[in-house]
Amino acid sequence: MPLQIPESCTDNRSSSCSRLIHFFFYKRTSPTLKMPSELERCMESLITIFHKYAGKEGCANSLNKKELKELMTSELSNFLKSQKNPAAVDKIMKDLDQNGDQEVDFEEFVALVVGLSITCEQLYQVHLQKQSKKCPTLKMPSELERCMESLITIFHKYAGKEGRANSLNKKELKELMTNELSNFLKSQKNPAAVDKIMKDLDQNGDGEVDFEEFVALVVGLSISCEQLYQVHLQKQGKK
Repeated sequence: MPLQIPESCTDNRSSSCSRLIHFFFYKRTSPTLKMPSELERCMESLITIFHKYAGKEGCANSLNKKELKELMTSELSNFLKSQKNPAAVDKIMKDLDQNGDQEVDFEEFVALVVGLSITCEQLYQVHLQKQSKKCPTLKMPSELERCMESLITIFHKYAGKEGRANSLNKKELKELMTNELSNFLKSQKNPAAVDKIMKDLDQNGDGEVDFEEFVALVVGLSISCEQLYQVHLQKQGKK
């Protein structure tokens, strides 16, 4: 069975989110365009999943412990079960809640997704080595797990065409962004945009972007889009 990112949800919040992501990418020129790439749909999913559970109790734009547990039970059930620890959510809440306000905001939530995605990608690298680069056929049951899967498969679709097998050089990063983040790239109106992004992402200065550095780009764009989404919800009275 082929691995796929789910189609965008049809509820009002998801539709608004999709428009706002294009609003961000196109610098407010075409806010109603359909989301074209798998990576953009993945970013949309991160935002809509978070807001599906956030604000049922207390703060409208964050998760309390009960909401975080509900999200993880529904969206990360396999991971939660694998912990075999009744206090797993308490520990995760403590680790994520960097500012100590007993709430997990979107930025703290994506830190969890990034951590799990990096761990999964490391296992994926091992699998590729053992299976002569045959793609695994694991079934991912939830939308969030499919989103994490997409981050990995999109990265490896472009990584290793030249040079290192598990990282992107500048040419590969440009190809990825041209295909997966073309709207954002065009909105920059700067021929040197990829050079600047490459420099910002390449924290260890090796001239390559590894998976962890790649997801930093996705997280940054997702956080910017989510901030616009919060403004939209406030204007629409959806708290």
